[in-house]
Amino acid sequence: MNSMHPTGPGALRLIFPQWQGAAGAGTVGSLPAGQPHQTLLSYHLGPPLLELLSPLHDGPTAFVPVSTDTSDAAVETVDGIYARAAVLQQLRQALEVIQDAAPETVVTFGGECSVSVAPFSHLAALYGGDLAVLWVDAHPDTGTPGDGYTGFRSMSLATLAGEGDEEFLAALPAVVPPSNILQIGLRDWQDPGIGTKQRLGIRSVGITDTPEDTRRILEWLALTGATKLAVHVDLDVLDRRDFADTTGGGSRGVRVPDLLRIIDAVSDAGDIVGISLAQHAPLELLRLGGLLRELPV
Repeated sequence: MNSMHPTGPGALRLIFPQWQGAAGAGTVGSLPAGQPHQTLLSYHLGPPLLELLSPLHDGPTAFVPVSTDTSDAAVETVDGIYARAAVLQQLRQALEVIQDAAPETVVTFGGECSVSVAPFSHLAALYGGDLAVLWVDAHPDTGTPGDGYTGFRSMSLATLAGEGDEEFLAALPAVVPPSNILQIGLRDWQDPGIGTKQRLGIRSVGITDTPEDTRRILEWLALTGATKLAVHVDLDVLDRRDFADTTGGGSRGVRVPDLLRIIDAVSDAGDIVGISLAQHAPLELLRLGGLLRELPV
């Protein structure tokens, strides 16, 4: 197969530093007191760093404007969603940016996980039932408003599958059938969203560091009949021995060689038309910034 990749013709590189979907000032709690929102704002720093470190891109690059307003009004929880107004507005803006570019493929460097909703919805509208989504994440992201956790990142995959807040769903050009979604590397089986995942029938494959994982993924892909793939990678799925600059994670995560093996295998079986990297939280840089503010520099 002559695979289409996100850096090929018609590609768009989307920089979407959304942080509000992470919900709440104490999400990580690893910064000094007096900086209640700085941990969340680390998600705002991550996407430009991913862009800086990535290979040169000769296609279009677009930036989604993201507010850094952390006032009580700006982050108010409404209808079970933290900073609902900002997240909804930024979802609409992301869709406008993408639709203006009309790309065939999209690479997204994002903040928290909900940044995949807009580009994957665009791809679903473009490719219809020929699109399958691989959601590589330690968490299910299939929560709904009222589940308990108010961050929209925990609702991102459910929204993409057509489940959740009606106003968010109305903004999407298309959703992805749950039968065309596969979760990879899921570890948090206590998440409230597991109930929605099971009700929707979204399947999952754990990672056991063996070729058996790849075989099961390829068998699932063959059953869908899809030839176009959108791959979401939440960096907290990775084992901390390989990557630690994110939230969550642990020593039971997916090893980088295994992730690359899976991506290579599915790229031989279909065209990768979308890939997202999310949850890069460069907390050490924030700590360094705090030091610089205190030094006479």
